[in-house]
Amino acid sequence: METGKLMERILFDCLGAPFRAGRPLFWVLLCAAIFLSPPAAGSQQIDTETLRKAVLAAEWAEGVQLDNYRLVDQDGVEFELYDYFKDDRPLVIGFIYTRCPHICPTITGALKKAVDEARKELGDSFDVLTIGFDTDHDTVESIRNYGLRFTDDFKRFRFAVGDRETIEKLTKQLGFFHRRKDDGSFDHIDMVSIVKPDGQVYRQVYSIRTQGYKLKERLSEIISGQIPEEGPPSLIDQIKYFCYRYDPYSDSYVIDWPVFIGFFVQFVVIMIIIVAVWGGRFVAFIKRLAGGGKSAPS
Repeated sequence: METGKLMERILFDCLGAPFRAGRPLFWVLLCAAIFLSPPAAGSQQIDTETLRKAVLAAEWAEGVQLDNYRLVDQDGVEFELYDYFKDDRPLVIGFIYTRCPHICPTITGALKKAVDEARKELGDSFDVLTIGFDTDHDTVESIRNYGLRFTDDFKRFRFAVGDRETIEKLTKQLGFFHRRKDDGSFDHIDMVSIVKPDGQVYRQVYSIRTQGYKLKERLSEIISGQIPEEGPPSLIDQIKYFCYRYDPYSDSYVIDWPVFIGFFVQFVVIMIIIVAVWGGRFVAFIKRLAGGGKSAPS
């Protein structure tokens, strides 16, 4: 705690008695910042860093021009990804693994619901492709059985598999995070990608289970040609970027407490120093203003 003692000495020199009174609060805040701070690099608790990289990879993929890939659909028919871009139609791409017991079926069910809602306004002006990313187990048969749980019409809502190299390259280009766990299951992000008719990734839609309405919004932008310009983030958004992180497991943005506490401690320390250095002058200035506003005695 040598750093804490040094900070204490500096604040005591600046503030004197006022800091002595608030000394217990200082140590409470400092301890909170230390114990809630992110683990050092190389520690085993890497979830926060992994999630950060996952979201960054997804954001980086926006604007990427997709390569062509050969896949096999639920009926055993080989096709190329570029086949979708011959008819000037946007494409929605999602990933699942067929052995997933709960999360993937929930995501696909939510995607189907969002697609059905979008078709009420946009009709059949877009296509949907769901791809199995577990190349060790996802087969034509398993992807078909999986797809039949959600639709019996695969014309505009297709399911497909690919070989290991294809899936690795495609998921990387689309910024889709997935990681195999020790038990053979996967951690993966809840996300679908919206691809423009020219094969360029337009936008990611995160948490389709809770924000499915954004699918129609993004597709409408492409189909109507009214793509909004992305302005600089607002102050509130910037605060969220710093103090919140996206958690694909809970499908929400959650407070990043280490960052939040760190900002809070810094804010308190800075305010104490400001009050100590300029507080007296500010009070004297206010008194002079108040005194100058009084009428002179007769």
